[in-house]
This record gives sequence, structure tokens and C-alpha cells, in this order.
Amino acid sequence: MLSQSLRLHPLIVSQLEEYYDLSYTIVSLVFLSPFAGYTLASIVNNATHVKLGQRGVAIIGPGCHLITYVVFAVHPPYPVLVVFFVIVGFGNGLIDAAWCAWLGNMGSANQLMGFLQAWYALGATVSPLIATAMITKANLQWYEFYYIMVG
Repeated sequence: MLSQSLRLHPLIVSQLEEYYDLSYTIVSLVFLSPFAGYTLASIVNNATHVKLGQRGVAIIGPGCHLITYVVFAVHPPYPVLVVFFVIVGFGNGLIDAAWCAWLGNMGSANQLMGFLQAWYALGATVSPLIATAMITKANLQWYEFYYIMVG
């Protein structure tokens, strides 16, 4: 799943520090905000599935990603970045729960869950490498990574 929020590589963090003229401590709030969204998703997950079903979750989760990535692509003020990382964390939580529940009911569920988690880990590994290459090799700004994510 390459759609998870960008895992912040130290180079990207330093570019955010420079771009927004903030300290490392303040920029690190973007590490905590997806956790808040994921936690919120765990609280409302069952109610969301009951009211909206699988299709509702299939729209809300990717919708959270798309909206967030569009906002990031226009490089908003830093507080907006933190708030929208909460939204992308919420989308991640809903999607993760939906995939795990769906795969958990299939034959060979453990093997399928292993593949799901392996693809998630691949995305989490490759995403910062791509973003870092975009910044270092192509001399692009941090927000230009999100042009690809929107696409």
C-alpha cells in the first residue's frame, strides 16, 4: 500500500524545517498526528461499517488520502499540514481494518495477511526513498511528492 502517508525521512524533515522556518520539535508533530487519526478510526470503525457498509469505507478511506494529498500538493501553512495528517491517519485506520477483516474471513487468512502486510511494508520502505530521490536528485520541493500521490 503506497497510499499511506509519507513516512518522513530526515532529509524531508529538514526540508520542512527550512520551508516553514520551524524547529525539529514542532515539525515532529506530523509524526503524532496520523496516530491521532488512526486512533479515531479505531473508535468509530464499527459504527462506520454498520452505517455505511464496505462501500462507504471504500469511499471514505481513499477519499481521506486524496483530499489530504491535494491539500499537501498546494503546500499549505504548517498547522494545516498537521490537521490533514490526522485525516490521512483516519483513512489509513479505516482501510487497514477493512482489509484485515475481509482477508481474515478467507481461506489461508494468515498467508493472505502476510502478503497484505508485506505490501504495506514495501510501500512504507519505497515511499521515502522516492521522495528523497525527488528532493536530492531532481531538486524538487517536499510537496511535489504529493503530485505523484494525487495522480
